[in-house]
Amino acid sequence: MKEVIRRRVGIEYGAPPLKAGKEELRRRNTLLLLALVQSDGPSSQADLARRSGLSPATVSGILQPLIESRILIEEGKSTSGLGRRASILAFNSRANLTAGISIDLEEVEVALVDLSGRVLDQTATRYPRYTEPNEVVTLAAEGLALLEKRNSLDRSSIAGAGVAIPGLINSATGVVQVASNLGWMNVQLRDLFEQRLGVSARVEHLGRAKARAEAIWGKGKNHRNFVCLEIGSGIGAGVVVHGRILRGAGGIGGEVGHMPIDPAGPTCACGFKGCWEVFCSGPAIRRNLARRLEGADDSRGALSPIATLGDLEAAYQQGNAIAVEVVEEAADYLVRGLVGVIWSFDPEFVLLTGPVVNQCPSLVEAAKRRMGAMQGNARSFDVPLILESHHAGTGVVAASAAIATRYLEELAFNGIPKQNHVLTA
Repeated sequence: MKEVIRRRVGIEYGAPPLKAGKEELRRRNTLLLLALVQSDGPSSQADLARRSGLSPATVSGILQPLIESRILIEEGKSTSGLGRRASILAFNSRANLTAGISIDLEEVEVALVDLSGRVLDQTATRYPRYTEPNEVVTLAAEGLALLEKRNSLDRSSIAGAGVAIPGLINSATGVVQVASNLGWMNVQLRDLFEQRLGVSARVEHLGRAKARAEAIWGKGKNHRNFVCLEIGSGIGAGVVVHGRILRGAGGIGGEVGHMPIDPAGPTCACGFKGCWEVFCSGPAIRRNLARRLEGADDSRGALSPIATLGDLEAAYQQGNAIAVEVVEEAADYLVRGLVGVIWSFDPEFVLLTGPVVNQCPSLVEAAKRRMGAMQGNARSFDVPLILESHHAGTGVVAASAAIATRYLEELAFNGIPKQNHVLTA
């Protein structure tokens, strides 16, 4: 039972050594229990003992210091069973919070998120495209300060800041190597956030951040091999293989949007021609729509060259000929890339996330029809295409997952810090 649980949370936590010492085993068990509260939410000690396979006495001994330090607090009583009702334990929502920060082309979202992925409050600020990194960091810092004031918190309650952003991101160094759609190159983003906020920060590619969040809280729970495909201003992926996120030698694994699928295609922002994202990212679809609308005044209807993806979806549902052409062509290119992803990683499923699939679901349905009809000599391509979770798929929650996971690991292996992020009020 315990090994099953360890595999389930193994996206970050590996199984203990076969001959672990007593102290090492306690640390691993502490991490296991913290991870269960993180992924499953408020739980009684009896539930945690059952799900972890640990004895009630072991669970109680591990959790008591966490309760005394108010990292875990009682959040109600169990309503099931006979006799004395058990206390339900949860992470303290007034302490050890994470700042989840999601950066997009023209907006930065900031949220206060607890260690179980629950959003306490959030805000968003828009800015012109190609705004400088320093300015975006300042806007994010102002957003966090607003949330702290609104919730009567101070910076000591923040355990760290997780930042999710599209582009070529090396999460080990916190460097944005290239974010073409933002106009950023070689930006030391982690350093900028740590200097501005005064807390530790972790910068992650949006697709990989969402893959982790889905594995902890969403549709990736209990699955060891899946791909989380983010389709927005570009295309990127978080690839989970045997319960761990694939990063690659340079820390930028999952940049599937730059797979060449048509060498005669348009030039990508990366400098090469015919990359996947130049055909079915959000900007690519809108460019194709504007091109098809040129000289077709009588067929436009509700569409215009500046139509949104939502407008395209509505027109498609109404049978608008140009909308149908645009969506069906994008679906053809989407499937070309998906075939490469499926051959490369052999996932249990592909989890589709991002503005394109949320605003234009007909694109996903058109891709599903094509995938269902495909049958090669070596394999079929009926790999499920599923939509992101309502909660775990949000950028701010995804951003928070990395910093929350790291903080729990520090609690388990380094002990409760003397300067714990707990408010006395």
